Amino acid sequence: MRLSRAYYHCGGCGRGSFPWDAMLRLSPQRLTPAAEEVTALAGVQESFGKAADRTLHKLAGLRLSESTVERTTEEAGARLGACLAAGAVFGLPAAWKWNRDAAGRTCAYVSLDATGVLMQGPAGATAEGRMVYVGMICNPQPGSADEEALSKPCDGARYRAGLYDLDALGLQMRRQGAQVGMDAAEAWVALTDGGNGLEGFIDRNFPRAEKVLDFQHGATRLAAFAKPFRPDTSERLLAAWCHTLKHAGGAAMLRVLGRLDRTKMTEEVRKGHDDVLSYLHKNVDRMDYPRYLRNGWRIASGAVESACKTVVNQRLRLGGMRWGEEGSDAVAHLRALYRSDPDQWDAFWGYAMAA
Repeated sequence: MRLSRAYYHCGGCGRGSFPWDAMLRLSPQRLTPAAEEVTALAGVQESFGKAADRTLHKLAGLRLSESTVERTTEEAGARLGACLAAGAVFGLPAAWKWNRDAAGRTCAYVSLDATGVLMQGPAGATAEGRMVYVGMICNPQPGSADEEALSKPCDGARYRAGLYDLDALGLQMRRQGAQVGMDAAEAWVALTDGGNGLEGFIDRNFPRAEKVLDFQHGATRLAAFAKPFRPDTSERLLAAWCHTLKHAGGAAMLRVLGRLDRTKMTEEVRKGHDDVLSYLHKNVDRMDYPRYLRNGWRIASGAVESACKTVVNQRLRLGGMRWGEEGSDAVAHLRALYRSDPDQWDAFWGYAMAA
C-alpha cells in the first residue's frame, strides 16, 4: 500500500515537514510503531548490518539500511534509558512466588557485576574501554546442602544494564524489586564477586540483604597461591583447601593458611601468601559457606556472570566491535529489557506506543 504524503516547507526557518507523519505516528526513520519495534528487536539480537541485510527482509519484508537499523535501535534504547531514569517501571506490579530456603523462608536474590566493552573515539580513534554494569533481581531455585551445584537456574529475573554510576543503578533496581514483591520476601541474599564499590552498593540499596561472596572467586585466589607454593602437588592441595573453604568457611581457611611455615617460602611465595591472607581477612564475614549451604542458599554468582554474557557480551562484544558511549549505553538498556521476563519488552513498547 502506498500513501501520498504532502510536504510543506517553511521559507522562514528553512525546514520542511510531513504533517501525516505525526498523524500516522511514524518515527524519524519513517517507520510505523510496529515496524520500529521489530527493527529494534532485530537490532538487539545481532549486528545492525545482519539485521538489515537478512533478518528484517526475510521475516518482516522490511528493506532498511544498516544505519536505519542502528539509529532506530539506539534511539529506542535511549528512550528506554530516559524512562527508567525518570522512575518508570513497566507492567503491573505482580509479586513473584519466591522460592523457600531450607528453613522455610522465602528468599529474594540481588546480584551485580560488570563487564568491559571496547570503545571507539571520534573519527575512528582508539579509546579506553568502558565497564557496563549488569544488575539482577532474581528468584533462583533452592538447593540442598549436599548438592555439588553452586548455582541453579532462576524462576524469574529482571535485569538492568548500562554505563551507570552505582547510585543511579541502585534506584532502578530497587524499583524493580518493589514491582516483583521483593519486600515481602523474608530473606534477602546479595551475591557478588566483591568488586570495588559493590559492598557499599548493597548496603545503601538493599540493607536487609545478607552479603555472600562468590565461592569461585575465593577458590581462584587460593589457586593463585597454591601453584607457586606447592608446584608438584598444587591440584591436590587446592582441592583440600576448597573443601575446607566450602564446608568449614572462610575463618577456618584463614587458620589453615596462618599455620603455614613462612620461613620455607621464597619471597614471591610469601607475597602470594600475604595477598591471599589479606583477601580472606577482608571478606571473611561473607564466606560462611557452611551456613549458607545449610540454608539452601546459592553461593556462586554464576547467574549474574551468565547475565553479563547473555545481556552484554553476546551483542556488544562480538568480534571487531567498538562502540560509542551513547550507542553502547542505549543498546545495553534494551538488551537488559529483552533478556528480562518477556512481559517487560511488551510493556515498554506498549508504553512507547501510548506515549
